[in-house]
Amino acid sequence: MKKLIAKTQEGKEYLHSKTNSFFASANAQKIADALNKNKYKLVAGEKWHVYDYDYTQEFYVNCRIFIARNGHIKVAII
Repeated sequence: MKKLIAKTQEGKEYLHSKTNSFFASANAQKIADALNKNKYKLVAGEKWHVYDYDYTQEFYVNCRIFIARNGHIKVAII
């Protein structure tokens, strides 16, 4: 099942960044946890959050994020 991982403000998870968002098909929560742990592209008060897929996300998401065989997190343009 396809999920969306996007940057959001803590406490305002109903809003998310359209420029900092990725599709993930597997391990979405594990990837979001790793991004949060390493504070990847985050400033104070922000976090990565997992959302359910919605067809309207196809209009602004152009990357997918996944865990490669070597265990690293990779991003690919779709």
